[in-house]
Formats: sequence, C-alpha cells, structure tokens
Amino acid sequence: MIAIIGAGPAGLSCALHLKKLGIEAQVFEKESRPGGLLRTEKIGSYRFDYAGHLLHFRNLKIEKWVKQIVGENKLLRIKRRSFIYSKNVLTPYPFQVHTCGLPAEVIRDCLLGFIEAGMKPASARPVNFKKWILANLGYGFAKHFLFPFNKKFWKIPLEKLDTEWAEWSIPKPTIKDVIEGALGINREDYGYNVWFYYPRAGGIEKIAEAMSAKLGKICTNREIIAVHPNKRGLMLAKGEEMGYDRLVSTMPIKELVNKAKGAPEAVKRAGKGLRYVSVLCVNLGIKGPQLTPAHWIYYPEDKFVFYRAGFYSNFAEKPSQYQSVVLEITHKPGLGPKPLDRLANSAVDDFNKTGFLTGDHIIEHVSTMSIPCAYVIYDAARRKALPVIMRYLEKNGIHSIGRYGRWEYSSTEDALREGMETAEKIAKCR
Repeated sequence: MIAIIGAGPAGLSCALHLKKLGIEAQVFEKESRPGGLLRTEKIGSYRFDYAGHLLHFRNLKIEKWVKQIVGENKLLRIKRRSFIYSKNVLTPYPFQVHTCGLPAEVIRDCLLGFIEAGMKPASARPVNFKKWILANLGYGFAKHFLFPFNKKFWKIPLEKLDTEWAEWSIPKPTIKDVIEGALGINREDYGYNVWFYYPRAGGIEKIAEAMSAKLGKICTNREIIAVHPNKRGLMLAKGEEMGYDRLVSTMPIKELVNKAKGAPEAVKRAGKGLRYVSVLCVNLGIKGPQLTPAHWIYYPEDKFVFYRAGFYSNFAEKPSQYQSVVLEITHKPGLGPKPLDRLANSAVDDFNKTGFLTGDHIIEHVSTMSIPCAYVIYDAARRKALPVIMRYLEKNGIHSIGRYGRWEYSSTEDALREGMETAEKIAKCR
C-alpha cells in the first residue's frame, strides 16, 4: 500500500497522479476535512482563507492539470494589485521599481544605493540575507523597506538567514527599471505573481474540494502519531496500526522526524534544529463601501503590528458590501492564548490607523486563525540538517514533500508539482 500523510495540495496531487497511473493510495488527514492550508471558513456573509493562498502558475503542465480538475470556467484569472504602505505613501509592489511619490530623501537613498551596489565588483555569493540585500539592491532599498519588513516578518536578525529563498522570490530590477520607477514612468510588471488564479466562488478551499471529489475516499480525523520506518508501519491516534510499502508524508518534516521511531540520534538532532515562524490571522468582516481596490498591502513599519493586510472580497468579479479582510501577524512559536489575544486586539486597533474605515463602515465580525508552522526559516541549521534527514527518509522508502515536508518557502503550485513528480517516481520503482 502507498500511504500518504496529509490531504493538502501536495498529498492530494500525489494521490491523484498515482490514481492516474493505476496505483491506489490511502490518504490520512488529521483534520475533519481535506485541504491543508487550502481551507476557507464561511461566517455569515464573510469568507476567510487561512492567509493568502493563490495559484501562481509557472509550469504549464500543472496549470493545464489544475484547470482540468477544477474547471477552467470556475477560476478567475486576476492581475495583481498589491502595494506597500510606508512613509504615509501607498507604493505599488514591488517597492524597488515604484519609489515615485515617496519623500525625496527616500528616492535619493534608493537610487544612490542601487547605483553604488552595481558599481562594486562581483564577489562570491553573499553569505547571508542581510548582505544579499545590500549586494543586490543597495543600502537605500535596504533601509527604507527590505530591512524593516524582513525583520518584522522573520523575527530574527537578517544575518542569520540564508539567501536561497530570496533568489526567486524578491525581484531584482535593472538600473533603467529603478530610475523609471523613481520618475513614475515605469509600466512594467515585476515578480513571479503578476497574474494569479482564484475560484469564482467559495474561496480557495474549492481547489481542494475539486481534487478530493476526483480522488474519492479520504480518511479524515486520522492523525498519525508514530511512524516505524524499519517495520514500514504507521500508528494512528486511536491505536490502530497498519503497514505500507512506500510512505509519502506532507507533515512538517520536523514533526515527521520526531514521530519516527528508531531514527538515529543524528537525525533526531537535525530535526530539532529546524526553525519556523507562526502566523496569526485576524479576520475582519466589514460591511460598507469598498475599502480599497488592493488585493493585499504590505506594512513594513512597526506602527502596524501586522505585516500584510489581505482583501479577499477583491478577488471576486463584483465588489460586495460584505468585505472579508485578513490581517497577518508573524510571531515566534508557542505563544499562549493571552499574548495571541493581545496581538489580535492590537491588529484591530492598528487597522483603524490605516484610514480605510469611515463612518459608513461597520465591523460586524472579528475572529482569529492560527497557523503554528507557517514559514520555515532558512538558516545554517536548515542547510546542514536537511541532507541528513532526507538521506535517512529516502533510505527507508519515505518521500517527504510539499512546503513543510521539504521544509522550504514555496508556492501552492510547487506543492502540486512535487505531488505529481513523487507519484511518477513511485511508479517507476514498482
């Protein structure tokens, strides 16, 4: 039997591609319904996803497959409208090519810093994220956006972060782009997420629902509490045991290693060294006229406790008087209920400072969602730990995939692709 732990995008994709190849797999999901973080909660007239999960396609094969599964007519193709709010100015994303409108000294710092960085001789790959920012974008962009935003987001010194994730996720413009952005004549679109897809109705969970419907039976409310690699067996929360031929795991690899019975001490130590940040989503249901046309806005300054505000209602074809808003806050793992409540209250207070709310708006709903393991931290410990852990798992017929299974900063599309590639790999080994 092929056992798959987790019915998120990677697990569902793997199971569906195995089925297409004529191989049956059993999916175990600890929650009451499939989806992983592709989940949507409906509360009255409002819908809230578990933070921002959109479909950005770079792989045409995955794009075609998703459209077949979901139905192309059930997806909206949307051009990104995202901004950064700093210095009391709303700047289009990415900051690097849209400095027009910011204070003159900010524009000066960004231009001079970028030019000076480009004049320095090329050197070896920067050893940490802080140096990567300075080498690629200069001190101005660092000072006025990238340093404050990333310190706020990651909650650790930037020199402790590796650069691997930044290479693909942070746009690196040319000097022409930067100058035109300072003059306000930039007409180019930048970044990997200029266009995205989102369900016409029902929120992001409709993607998971469509995949689950094609797959059939999924074992929900079935948490895996132990994995026995040597015996190729699983133990479920209710004491049930079962064997497997190959195991596909999408649970956080840190958690998988902790549950692996008989794993070498070096593997256990490697797992303990992996770090992450958690996210608290503060959901607001606001009745009234459209707050903003933006899909999401980044807030790098400390006067706002949240790092991003998302406006789900703007993903719809038509504006609604019922607006679903999420305020996202990163925090160190392990915060208790009272500190989380204080963060949520601060987020609501800070949202009132944005100027979006008027006398015509009523906040009808406030709630929170927690994502305990949200963003993995790329640091020296991760770089050393992953090869040790992956060698052990592969040796024991375990495929650890997905954003948390591979312990990486990646997109929903990447998770779907990894599921497909893992299914093809398993088929070749049979």
